[in-house]
Amino acid sequence: MKFFSHSTLRTKLIVSYVAFVVPILAASGFFYYETARRSLEAELGERLVAVAQATATRFNPLIISSFEPGDEQGLTFQSYRKSLLMIRDRTNLKRLYVFDRGYRCLLDTEDGIPVGTQYARLHFQEREIQACIEGKPSASVLFQGEDGVYYKSGFAGLEDDSGKVVAFVGADASAGYLRLIAGLEKSILVFVLLGAAVTVALGFLLARTVSRPVSRLVSEAENIGHGRMNSPVEIGEAGTRELAFLAGALDRMRERLSQREENQRLMVAGVAHEVRNPLGGIELFASLARQEVKTGSECEQYLNRVIEEVGSLKTIVNHFLEFARPAPANPANLDLSQVIGQTADLLSRDAQAKGARITWSIPPEASGVRADGEQLSRVFLNLFTNALEALPQEEGRIEVTARKSSKGEVAIEVADNGSGMDEETVKKIFNPFFTTRDNGMGLGLAIVKKTLEENSGWIEVQSQAGRGTRFTVFLPATANVPDSQ
Repeated sequence: MKFFSHSTLRTKLIVSYVAFVVPILAASGFFYYETARRSLEAELGERLVAVAQATATRFNPLIISSFEPGDEQGLTFQSYRKSLLMIRDRTNLKRLYVFDRGYRCLLDTEDGIPVGTQYARLHFQEREIQACIEGKPSASVLFQGEDGVYYKSGFAGLEDDSGKVVAFVGADASAGYLRLIAGLEKSILVFVLLGAAVTVALGFLLARTVSRPVSRLVSEAENIGHGRMNSPVEIGEAGTRELAFLAGALDRMRERLSQREENQRLMVAGVAHEVRNPLGGIELFASLARQEVKTGSECEQYLNRVIEEVGSLKTIVNHFLEFARPAPANPANLDLSQVIGQTADLLSRDAQAKGARITWSIPPEASGVRADGEQLSRVFLNLFTNALEALPQEEGRIEVTARKSSKGEVAIEVADNGSGMDEETVKKIFNPFFTTRDNGMGLGLAIVKKTLEENSGWIEVQSQAGRGTRFTVFLPATANVPDSQ
């Protein structure tokens, strides 16, 4: 059940289809087999009963019932036995015999069976013999002879003038049809196996017809989730009407999200421009005013503070503009170890000041990525800076590892043992202007996310309050995208 719950839609469809059809094929084959076997068995029983009835009409019941031990050499006995042998040969039976109510032999086509010999096996066929006494000739069930072959018997009664059954005729024949049934059984088994194979093939085609457009919808939904909303949602002509409707709804959602994001960026860019222009003037006049005041005076200190704050505001405005109008990526084949190392060096003093360590382990198979080098450095600088701010005062650590993902991308994990985040914060962490710091703008991780999307990558986060945070960056591997430079 666990396997089924984690399986893909295609696997579930194939398994469900096969699980429904194959038992029906098997049940149909079994029903056909049983019907054929019972029909042939019933036909053999009717034939044996008919032979037994016909044989009973050939003999005088009073004479045949009067045979006693020692009569085997008599002319009458010999004549009756000759007739019995002739009937057996013409009907191609295994054996014909006549016996009395005590199950003692009166006449038998088998050699060496004297009159009066007890037929022990007839005690197991008392129900059929009792039916003959009641005037209902009947056939026995299959039984296995001493030679290991299965046989069937038919019985009919010999009635005297008063209608009383004084003796019985038994007709035995081998169940040769069982050999036919065995061949039929193999044919049915082959039919079921071929049917199962055809069912699996049809199930695969059916599942492919349904799962392919669904997989495309899932892929398109992932693209929208990762912010890649430039291309319309399409599932091709293979999709059903319902899936086409769903694709249309998903595409309308993409358009609305794209338009809302574009409006947001335009608004941010407009505000940033409106703020940056007067900031330039303030900085210029503050610098000119500082030149006119006495060095070391209190007025100079105030003007220096104004210039510093204007610089901070310009940094904030630049972040706004970077978020609103991200620079296009210029991807190239990069050595991930070199990018991580250079970024870690930039923060080495900050890490030492906090007693923290930044370590990285990049295996050769995951060292090549395709991205814009400058943008990727800023991504990791932002992640490392956030991690440093969340680390404890002692024994803080940031660990960077890389691996190949199941889809062939390079997954870079940046993990820390800092304060972590609660579930609600994790959900909003990439939203623009969301921050948990008093002096934060809430654009750092939003820019990281957008930058990675511009480089055909994406980012995920896992965190628990008090147990640290793990960011995972996914980027195209160098082997997957050849260098165009």
